[in-house]
Amino acid sequence: MFGRASERRVPVTSTNLYPAPTKGWVQTGNLGAATGDQAEVLDNFVVTAEGARLRGGKQRVGDLGASVEQLFSYNSGSVDTLFGATDGDIFDISDIAGGAVKTGTTSGDWSTTQLSTAGGVFLIGVNGADVGFTYNGTTFSDLAVNNVSEADLSQVWTFKERVFFVEVGTQSAWYLDPKSIGGDAAELNMGSVFRRGGTLLFGATWSLDSGSGLDDVCLFVSDNGEVAVYQGTNPASAATWGLSGVYDIGIPMNKHSYFKAGGDLAVVTRDGIIPISSAVQKDRAALRLDSISYPIEDAWKAAMASGGTFPTSATLWQSAGYLLVGTGAATERKPIAFVSNANTGAWSRITGWDVRCSGVFDDRLYFGSESGCVFLADSTGSDDGEQYTGVYVGKFKHSESLTSANSVGVTYKATQELDFDLLAFGDYNITDITAPNVTLADSTGEWGQGEWGAFIWGETTNLTSYTTWQSVFANGYATAPGLSITSNQDVAVVFEITVTRLRSEGGYAL
Repeated sequence: MFGRASERRVPVTSTNLYPAPTKGWVQTGNLGAATGDQAEVLDNFVVTAEGARLRGGKQRVGDLGASVEQLFSYNSGSVDTLFGATDGDIFDISDIAGGAVKTGTTSGDWSTTQLSTAGGVFLIGVNGADVGFTYNGTTFSDLAVNNVSEADLSQVWTFKERVFFVEVGTQSAWYLDPKSIGGDAAELNMGSVFRRGGTLLFGATWSLDSGSGLDDVCLFVSDNGEVAVYQGTNPASAATWGLSGVYDIGIPMNKHSYFKAGGDLAVVTRDGIIPISSAVQKDRAALRLDSISYPIEDAWKAAMASGGTFPTSATLWQSAGYLLVGTGAATERKPIAFVSNANTGAWSRITGWDVRCSGVFDDRLYFGSESGCVFLADSTGSDDGEQYTGVYVGKFKHSESLTSANSVGVTYKATQELDFDLLAFGDYNITDITAPNVTLADSTGEWGQGEWGAFIWGETTNLTSYTTWQSVFANGYATAPGLSITSNQDVAVVFEITVTRLRSEGGYAL
C-alpha cells in the first residue's frame, strides 16, 4: 500500500516542443491561442524560412558630423554614388574626408528621383526649404522650373517619364513636360479631390491590375490619409487623364512613408503598413487585418506614438527579402527598429540601431543615425565595436495544472558549438534578462557569403546542427522557454534557432 502511494507521488515529466519561431515576434491576438512557432520576444534576430538567425552588427562607414537626415543614390552606367545629407551639407559617402559636395542648405530632408533624358541621366532633389538640385553624375546644379518657387517643392517622383513635384503646405502638385528636368511647370490642384482637407504630402507610382495586365497609375497622398488615384498620361488633357477614385488609409508618418513591394505600394501609417492594393478595396476600419505590420499591431502603435519628431523610415532590401523600419522609439534607452521577412511577413525587433533614414546601395543596406554616422547594416559581429544580445522567448503554453519547468534544450545551426544562456518563464512574467558572456565563433561562416535566409553557403562554410540542454527553473500554469546570446567580434556569428524544448514536472518543485 505504501509503495503504491509513493508511486502516485512521483512527478510526471513532460516535454513541450517549440518549433523555430518562423512566424516571428507576435504582439496581437489571443495569448492563450498563440502557437509554438511564434515568439513573445524576438530581439536582434531575423526570421528566416527555417528559423530565426542572430542578426549581424552595424559597421560604421563614415561620420558626417551632424544628424543624417537622408540617404540617396545616383546610378548610371559605371557611376554609382551613395550620398548622405545633413541639414547643411550633402556628402559622397565614399569620400567624406574630401568634404561636402553640396553646401549651404538649410534642410537635409531631400526627396529624390532619377530620370533619363536626351541630355543625360539626372538625379533631381527637393526639400521644401532650399532651391532643389539636379545632378548629372559629376556636377550639382540648381533646379530651374517656372511658375512655382523651386524652394517650395518638397517631394518629387516620376510617372510615365514626367517629373512631378509637391508644393509644400498646399494641395498642389506640379508637373513638367515628358523627359524634362526643368522649364515650365503646370499645376494640378487637389483641393476639390481631398474631402478631408489637409495638404498634399507625397505622390508615387503604383501598378494596378486593370484586368488586362498591370497598368501604372499615379497616386497623390494627403497628410490626412486620403489617396487619390489617377490614370492616364497627360494631366493637361481630360481625354488622357482621369480620377479613378479616392480612398482612406491611416495618417502617413511623413513624405518618405512608402515603399514599393513588387508591383504594389505600401504606405507607413500610424495604423500600420498599408498596401494600396487593399486600401482600394476596403474602408479604413477593415484595413488593420491587411496591414503588413498586423502581427505586431500593439508594439507598432506604441512605437509610432512614442517616436516624437524622429522620422519613421522604411526600406525594403529586395535581394535579402528584408524590410527595415526605423521607429524613433526606444527601450531601456536603446533605440529600436523593426525588421520583417518580406517573404513571410514575420517580424522581429532590433535594439541599438538608431535608424533615422535608410537605403539600399550596391545591393547592401545602409542607415544613417542621429549621431551623424552612416552604417552598413547586418554586417560584422558587433555594433560599431559594442556587443549586442539576441533574445528569444517563445509564446507561453498552458497546462491544466501548476507545472515546474526544470530544463530547456535548443537545437540550432552553426559552424561550431556556441555559448549562450537558456531560460524559462512562468505565467507571462518575463523578468529582466542579463546578457550572457560573449560567445566566441570562428570566421568561416560569415553571413553574406551565401544566400540569405536559405542556408546556401560558400564552400568554406560548414553548417552543423547542435543540441544543448541547460537547467532552468520556472513555475506557473503557463510556461515558455527562452534563449540569449551575445556577440562582439569582427565577423558575424552564424547561429539559427531550429527548435526549442521545455521539460517540466507537475506541481511546484521544492
